[in-house]
Amino acid sequence: MLINRRIPTLDGLRAVAVIAVIICHVNWAYGGPFEVGRVHGPIAAIFGWGWIGVDLFFVLSGFLITGILYDVKCSNGYFRNFYVRRALRIMPLYYGFLFFALTVLPRVPGWVPPTDNLTSLDILSLALYFYNFHVVWTERPLGEFHPLWSLAVEEHFYLLWPLVVWVCGRRQLMYVCLAGTAGAFLLRVLILRSDAWPLTAFFITPCRLDGLLAGSLVALAWRDPTDRARLQRHSGQLVLASGCLLLGIALSQRHFLPDADRSGVVLTLGLVALAVFFAAVLVLVLKAEPGSRLERCFRNQLLCTIGKYSYAIYLFHSFILSFTRMHFPSHMSVMGFLVKPLVVLWVLGTSLLAAWVSYQLFESHFLRLKRYFDYSELQQGNPMLLAHPPVEHNA
Repeated sequence: MLINRRIPTLDGLRAVAVIAVIICHVNWAYGGPFEVGRVHGPIAAIFGWGWIGVDLFFVLSGFLITGILYDVKCSNGYFRNFYVRRALRIMPLYYGFLFFALTVLPRVPGWVPPTDNLTSLDILSLALYFYNFHVVWTERPLGEFHPLWSLAVEEHFYLLWPLVVWVCGRRQLMYVCLAGTAGAFLLRVLILRSDAWPLTAFFITPCRLDGLLAGSLVALAWRDPTDRARLQRHSGQLVLASGCLLLGIALSQRHFLPDADRSGVVLTLGLVALAVFFAAVLVLVLKAEPGSRLERCFRNQLLCTIGKYSYAIYLFHSFILSFTRMHFPSHMSVMGFLVKPLVVLWVLGTSLLAAWVSYQLFESHFLRLKRYFDYSELQQGNPMLLAHPPVEHNA
């Protein structure tokens, strides 16, 4: 029987990702990223970067999922165990959330239901995980449900990537990751040069493979001593180079927003740089010595707790923010610049509480069923599996 290992610092990274997303959405709800003013303007500009938290989620998902798949590709029930375990982790909470949002919330006093203008196709796109394509077809985001576009991207990856890992060897998979990243970049360039809605390059799955494949590449390289040493040796340089590129793009554009970039540089070069940056940060965190400042930072108990419940926090936070926006003024007469930070803390805290309650009363019962689909029956002769038992995170 293999014992799953957990890397606490990855929970810390996941917490950073979900906090960044909440910051982004609070920023949009309370004035947007182009507010003016000596204090409001800089706060809005900094908060405007929060959307990149989704790209960090993609890198982490690619790393964890590819690591699990590669480590157990010689196990019995490879496909069955992976798909069932993913379904138990993701679908009960997802569909429970949709049911609650569509049927219960509209009956809550003081709540303005977001379902008034939803069509049957809108709901179907959410239920069947093709909302990211649906929003491109309609060019109409679905309010509080809009953050679910990124979950659709990840579901498509979970559906197809196990077959690719099963068919290819480690080195072949690394070439697939590089080719897929280049293909995603070129597809975004083609879309931006066409008459299509520019944000098509931001939402559809083939255009958002950079982060997922960058994380996958780290997972595959990490399982070879030579490639791992090379990654560790150059990770700091990659963080510096990609970070400087991202800062240069932001300074030249005077923003770092994908939907406000007429030249398309954020949607093209910017997304590639983000994938490289977060993949390199991931390597730095993975190689951090126990007790080092970096390791202690991402192993912080609060961050790890937020990271553990980040999936539910991500699902719940936009509805909690919407309710807050209805009943909390967007500006105060005194120190109005504190509104956004305070709302971020409120939404994060209440989302974490809701996520904890959801886990205790609902999710945990489904997660216990994973023990019936464990990666335990292995074929002989897989030393890599014994050296790197599957890392199972609540992703």
